[in-house]
Amino acid sequence: MFKKNKISVFLMTALFCNLSLAADLLDVYKRALENDNQIKIIDADYFIAQEQYNQTLSTVFPEINLTAQSKENHIDRYEGGGNLRDYRTDSYSLNITQPILRLGLFDELDKASENLNKYNVNQRSSQKDLIVNSTRLYFSLINLKNRIVSSEIKKSMSELQLSNARLLFQNGLITNIELNKYKSNYRLAKIELQELENEFVSVKQDVYLLTGKEIIEISNFDIKIDLRIKEYDIETILSRAMSEYETIKMALHDVSIAKNDLSSNKSGYFPTVDIVASYDYTDTSSGSYRGASTQEISEISLVFNLPIFEGGYTNSKVRESRHNLEKMKFTLDLVRKKLKKDIVNTYNGYVLNKELIEVRRNNFEEEKENYLTIKNGFLLGVNSDIQVTEANYNLHAAKNEYIQSMMNLILSDLEIKKYSQDLTIQDIESINQWLVW
Repeated sequence: MFKKNKISVFLMTALFCNLSLAADLLDVYKRALENDNQIKIIDADYFIAQEQYNQTLSTVFPEINLTAQSKENHIDRYEGGGNLRDYRTDSYSLNITQPILRLGLFDELDKASENLNKYNVNQRSSQKDLIVNSTRLYFSLINLKNRIVSSEIKKSMSELQLSNARLLFQNGLITNIELNKYKSNYRLAKIELQELENEFVSVKQDVYLLTGKEIIEISNFDIKIDLRIKEYDIETILSRAMSEYETIKMALHDVSIAKNDLSSNKSGYFPTVDIVASYDYTDTSSGSYRGASTQEISEISLVFNLPIFEGGYTNSKVRESRHNLEKMKFTLDLVRKKLKKDIVNTYNGYVLNKELIEVRRNNFEEEKENYLTIKNGFLLGVNSDIQVTEANYNLHAAKNEYIQSMMNLILSDLEIKKYSQDLTIQDIESINQWLVW
């Protein structure tokens, strides 16, 4: 009785451990939101840009400095006349500088604001990319898991074929050339299975990098679902993406940043005006030849500074800014061209996958019929075990291709949505409903 309970506890513990390491697509996405280092880096860039804006904004406000000093003089006089003794001096100084005319200040503020907006857009873009990347990685795991099952069946089929070939060779019914062909097929089937298992481990490591947690059990795609196939207009997608897609917005922000930087550097040719106010207080105790004294000085001034010659620094910065602005404009044009290419390719892939789904669905149904026919023939003694195994392999391969085409269609759909509208967690939740354990 004790042994039975111990075994039950062990099985329950193992089951709990497996469940804790199991994850569906929604689990992977939520973990990625919390642990993906790329997301954290982009968030850090946004906070850095925010502080850079605050630093630039701070130059609008006055600069206030307070200086306090206490000094004691100890004088030892060995020769000469006079009445010098030790004395103490306390002094305080308050200085206020208020910028009045700094033409480059407003350009720097606009530049910092554009930079902040750019990283805000980058945050939204990274979250949309995370939805697509999480789905792509999870679908890769599903595809590899299914292919491993098919490969295991193929390996079993090759092993059976090799075993039969050896019997035929021993009986002199086939040559060693034919036997070697079956040996080669079996070795290749083993290697193919090993390659798929290695690739599966590699993709799981990619998921670990994304989520920060190992997963062992994953769900599979439900082939019984009625996959909703949408119709898209490519001209509408292109039109919206060219004005609203995040990479375009970020490139436009870069152009604005370069323009403001050029204006800011040009302001180096112009004068600056500041108001400077100061208050000084000095208290000297008795002991000096003048005796005790207290002094207060208040000053307010208007400081005008006109740059005359700076060794060509301002000229060089202006030329650099012009070149950078040209570069950002070329980059914007390149981003637009590349975006159009990506959208066209994604749309064409979506249309192709729509047609491919129907073909692979029909192929899957035909292989299912073939398998049932051959299996029934085996029960009647008409077909061999090798034929059943081969039909089973063909059935799994057709099923995998059908599942892969549905997953490819979903990924293409997510890509199109990324270009034409916002992606949210609701998209992940919808896909997650199509997965089964």
